[in-house]
Amino acid sequence: MRCAALVAMVLTGVAGPDALAQANAPVQPGQRVRLRSAVAQTPELVGVVEAVRPDTLLVRDDDRSVATAVPLTTVDRLQVSRGRHSHWVSGAGIGFVVGAATGAILGVAGHNESDWIIGPGASAFVGAVLLGPIGAGAGAAVGLMVKTERWETVPLAAAAPGAARGRDGRLSVGVRLAL
Repeated sequence: MRCAALVAMVLTGVAGPDALAQANAPVQPGQRVRLRSAVAQTPELVGVVEAVRPDTLLVRDDDRSVATAVPLTTVDRLQVSRGRHSHWVSGAGIGFVVGAATGAILGVAGHNESDWIIGPGASAFVGAVLLGPIGAGAGAAVGLMVKTERWETVPLAAAAPGAARGRDGRLSVGVRLAL
């Protein structure tokens, strides 16, 4: 019994750290990330995770062909992309308001004083009803073309020791504590 437990402990100890690091890793290879770190070449690094090591992320920057090794202890903020989405709904709403307001102004401006059946308020209403949907359609079309990325913040480990070389070339040793 003791021999089996010892063998299990040795096998777990040999394969454990990498498997545990992968299981507890904040991100997985292939995910698009945005992070802020003291060792990154830019204040905010955006790219794809190539590898996850127990204490380091290897991230290929969007602007470069070279991957950057970022120690997890130097990461101030880590976010994962949850995809891109368009803004057609908000574009349609804004377009409707702009179109209706334009139609109302044109309706009042084009109102003929000799027309005693329809007053200026009714002319404004007709202009808004006619141009509001046209504005909504134009706004939705513009909103479809505008796409932004959704980012979700990933919690980092509560305490993590480590060392890293900063942008200035100096070696930094520290512990990150998240309270």
